[in-house]
Amino acid sequence: MAHTDTARGAAEEARPAPRKAPGRPTQRGRSLLTRLDRRFLPVVGTVITLVLMLGIGQARYSTESTSFISMRLFSNLLVDNSYLLVLAIGMTFVILTGGIDLSVGAVVALVGLAVARLLIAGLPLPVVLVVGVLIGTLCGLLIGIMVQVFDIQPFIASLAVMFLARGLANVVSVQSLGISDPNFAALAGWSLQFGEGSTLWRISISMVIAMVLLAFAFYLLHYTRFGRTVYGLGAGDDGSAVKLMGLNGERTRILVYVISGTCAGVAGILFAFYTRSGFNLTGIGMELDAIAAVVIGGTLLAGGVGFILGTATGVLVYGLIQVLIAREGLDSWWTRVFIGVVLLAFVVLQRAITVRRRT
Repeated sequence: MAHTDTARGAAEEARPAPRKAPGRPTQRGRSLLTRLDRRFLPVVGTVITLVLMLGIGQARYSTESTSFISMRLFSNLLVDNSYLLVLAIGMTFVILTGGIDLSVGAVVALVGLAVARLLIAGLPLPVVLVVGVLIGTLCGLLIGIMVQVFDIQPFIASLAVMFLARGLANVVSVQSLGISDPNFAALAGWSLQFGEGSTLWRISISMVIAMVLLAFAFYLLHYTRFGRTVYGLGAGDDGSAVKLMGLNGERTRILVYVISGTCAGVAGILFAFYTRSGFNLTGIGMELDAIAAVVIGGTLLAGGVGFILGTATGVLVYGLIQVLIAREGLDSWWTRVFIGVVLLAFVVLQRAITVRRRT
């Protein structure tokens, strides 16, 4: 019997391994897909969308002398959308906790007008810039107190502050105020230029500020106790998990709105750099642009899942849509159509991921 078993084992070892059917995924490929955390799926979708759009632009608009994909393209995207990136950074913190902030567009308008009015009054530029940021901080603090202390829904609290900020902007001025202060103009026009001719690209002061805030937000969310608390608040259990971990969820819920308001104050200054003026109708719908960039960047509206670098990628997608539409010669309102289509696709993807997590 032992001899028979030994012979059978030798025969099985000598038997050639079965060949894999062509066209079927390998076990290794399936294991890689299985091990991919579902939290990364929206971000992967964002990156794929960005790559596809860049590929389309490269195929359609590149010539023998110039390439569509270049440092000039990314430089222009960041110059034109630095204020939106700063807004989206603050909005990411809020949405990660399961909240929303509808006031940021109105705060941008209020800060721009306040900066213009204070400079006209002759106040020093550093004081004016600090006051502009503090206006946003106070608006965020007001929302945070209403949400945490008085248990008001974030939608209602931020909507109230949106009307307050828009009303105060009309009080400051109902007309556009140009900013002619030479120090402000010098700061707004500062840049480092690289290359020459068609390859010229630059780094502006707005880009530097946006990148610094992005790096700080990345560290804050992913390497600090505060960041863990932000993700914990978005778990959907009314902060129970945060309390069990000994984290201060009440303070954090207020601080995320303070961060969003502060980012709105900074964005108001950056937008004033961009337009060299303040206007009471500035920023209408800008809060929706920030929310769209955050969602396209992979942050779940339900909270608890998202990455700050995904938000930055979402802003690039948003800006690239505008570039492609301009290159096609289409009317500007097509931008909203395409952004709506992309946003709808990512909302459906988020819904599918949320249902899969529950099951």
